[in-house]
Formats: sequence, C-alpha cells, structure tokens
Amino acid sequence: MASCSGHTMFSIEQLWFEDVAPGGLIPRRTFGPLTIVDTVQWAGFQENWYRLHWDRDFVRELNGLKTFIASGAYREALLARAITDWIGPRGLLRKLRVRQSYPTFEGDLIHYSGKIVEKSPAAALSWIACDWEGVNQESRVILTARCTVLLPVREGELQS
Repeated sequence: MASCSGHTMFSIEQLWFEDVAPGGLIPRRTFGPLTIVDTVQWAGFQENWYRLHWDRDFVRELNGLKTFIASGAYREALLARAITDWIGPRGLLRKLRVRQSYPTFEGDLIHYSGKIVEKSPAAALSWIACDWEGVNQESRVILTARCTVLLPVREGELQS
C-alpha cells in the first residue's frame, strides 16, 4: 500500500460473485485527515464556494463550529471510491443511497466499513447489497449507506 495526499492507495484485486456471501465483512478503508486543500479542491470541482467548507473564522463566528467541514458530496465520493476499489475493475456500482448524520471537520479521519447483507440467488444476475458505515477517529457515525453492486462471475461476463 502507498499513500497519496493522505489517502491510502490499495492494490486493486477483482472481487468475484462466487466469493461473497451475506454476513461477509468489507475491509475498513480510511481517508484523511481532512485538510483545507481537500475542501478547496473539492469546492472548485463542484463549484460550491460556500464558506462553510473553507473559511475557519466564518464557521466559528457565524455557525458556532470549531472549524470548516467537508461537503457531504465529498464524503460520498470517498465512499464511492472505497466501494469501487473493493469490488475491483470489473465490478459495477449500480445504486448508492447515503444518509449524512454528523460533520467531518478539518483534521478528522474518515473510516468506512461495511457488511454484505443480501446476494442475488442466481449467478446470472450477480448482484449484492451492502450496508456501509462511516465513522470519524472518535468512532462517531458520520454517515450510513446502502449500495447495490454487480460483480463478475468466473465463468462468464458481468450482467448489465
């Protein structure tokens, strides 16, 4: 594993439909700590210039927060990255539903982990459903999510 801008890069391996089962745990993935560079780059990409995501004085004085926070879309993008890295290059993220529950502040870590909760009964469909949870370094839940992914089968091609 290597690190780039505070994010750990994993060697990507393929996850196969035959190798997963309901109840299986998804390895934890960590991002951060959150920096002003992260939030300003994301704000530029998103064209979201709201001061809540980069101006420490503004959020302290007007919002009563300790420092700026990451946008929800940034945290969702990191979750999508964790999911797609986990399923491998031939997997497909079909659906992602996220509930944001607590902010990510400057300096916070984001830990994502999950569990496989459902698997299609037929390999011809090759989908699985997973529940995910994001927590900070204090184990406070920052978001929960459910996704559906398609996985390749060893004896055929990924179904669309």
